[in-house]
Amino acid sequence: MSITKLISNYTTYNEWANNKIIDWLKNIDTAMLYKQTPSSFNTIDYTLQHILSAQKFWLTFISGEDISTFNWGVRELEIENLLTELEIVSAQMKNKFSAFTEEELNDKLELHVRWVKNNLCRYEYIMHVINHSTYHRGQIVTMAHSLGIKDGITNTDYNFFNTK
Repeated sequence: MSITKLISNYTTYNEWANNKIIDWLKNIDTAMLYKQTPSSFNTIDYTLQHILSAQKFWLTFISGEDISTFNWGVRELEIENLLTELEIVSAQMKNKFSAFTEEELNDKLELHVRWVKNNLCRYEYIMHVINHSTYHRGQIVTMAHSLGIKDGITNTDYNFFNTK
């Protein structure tokens, strides 16, 4: 499989998996999404905000845009807006990242931010952000279980995506 096909497939998977989680969460009492439970972020809402912020950051960086003023701010009581934005950003990632040529995907991008300094190929950053979102979607499912949410939990495994 070519790297362009791999990136196109994985960005499509990321959009699909985020939409599955979003559709499921829209059917849960909103108050549950703000309830505290032990995890990297202490609510499903904050975990969603982290996924959204990370996807926005990486979309900006990977697209070659300025990240110096990126806003990592936390928003309160905006779950409906967050879910809509996550749908939009996931589609933007798919469209933008799938349009890169093989050469562009292999271009080295230098990242210097307070938490990391590295110089990786564009496709490596793309794989990172998709893996990052996958990790946190898993946390959301675990958090839901710990909050007693049992109904409608969706399967976002990559293999399940490929069964179409």
